[in-house]
Amino acid sequence: MLQLFKSPAKNKLLSLLIALFALQFSSSLVAASEQVSSLPPVTEVNVPPAPDYSKETSWLAKPDNPDQFAVDIIWLYPTVLAGGSTWLMHITNKDLVEEAELTVKVDARVFSVQANLYSPLYRQMNFAGFSLPKKERDALIRYGIDDVRRALEHYFKHDNNGRPFILAGHSQGSYLLTELLLKYWGETGYEDQLIAGYVIGWSITEENLKENSNIKICSEANQIGCFITYNTVAPGKQKYSPVIFPGAVVVNPLSWTREDTLVPASRNIGSAIPNQNKDGKFVGTFTLFPGFASAQIADGGVAVIAKNPDLLVTKPKVFHTGVYHVFDYLLFSENISKNAAQRIQTFLTDKK
Repeated sequence: MLQLFKSPAKNKLLSLLIALFALQFSSSLVAASEQVSSLPPVTEVNVPPAPDYSKETSWLAKPDNPDQFAVDIIWLYPTVLAGGSTWLMHITNKDLVEEAELTVKVDARVFSVQANLYSPLYRQMNFAGFSLPKKERDALIRYGIDDVRRALEHYFKHDNNGRPFILAGHSQGSYLLTELLLKYWGETGYEDQLIAGYVIGWSITEENLKENSNIKICSEANQIGCFITYNTVAPGKQKYSPVIFPGAVVVNPLSWTREDTLVPASRNIGSAIPNQNKDGKFVGTFTLFPGFASAQIADGGVAVIAKNPDLLVTKPKVFHTGVYHVFDYLLFSENISKNAAQRIQTFLTDKK
């Protein structure tokens, strides 16, 4: 069996796409460039110690009883480090860990109610890093890539015990996962245990699929061993999303196909809209709204018509109006949960 993820991925195509991402960044992300000025020069980055995944403190979440469910979920949380004075997340930073835990309570909840949840802490790049020149950006992101690689190696060696698993991430978490998949998927020895991968809030492109043909995109609701990817926007706002790359492949989170037919909001079981305090901060609870949003694949994204778009506004404003990046999971939370259950059932039935 090959060693899983032997070294950090270095992918020319993805680097090109990230360069395009950076070009869009100044018009799509309002706060990033302003944050750079408050940070030290990248040449003076204070690199935090690498996580030791043999220690519980290096994990955001691990199950108390790993035999509770027949399957596992590995969750890679999105960017929680922004502004401040450091380019890389220190995994002992209590405030950042609490922010990451919110994504477990709200986003990853769709999986954790039916699978043993594993979520490694990692030295993620500051949100502002996406606006840096490519060389500097790549130097920062490699720490997160290496951390996730080592976390997965540890998980498969010490925790998996042959169980089927789901891979899931959002935003920067999905970026790191994509890097590793492009480099190593098909060579790990664990491909047959994959139920599905939810690589949401980032783009997997047609060129990526040509580069690594072992990565299969889901086209049916009960398909296993495949990956789901999409980015949500209001209709016509695709060009403002910095995570929709040219040639992005898309799965509709209401139909679970790649067809571009409009799927009405009536098929949306429930959107989990986070509750916010008076400062606009998410507090870790949510309100479910059945029939809140439709979904249609268009121009590399999932175009969403929401019944009340005012509920999809964040404070402070980070993305261009109509870019629903923060809500990629939340808009379709109950459908994702149901779909994960369907794929789990299919996997367990097929493997009997």
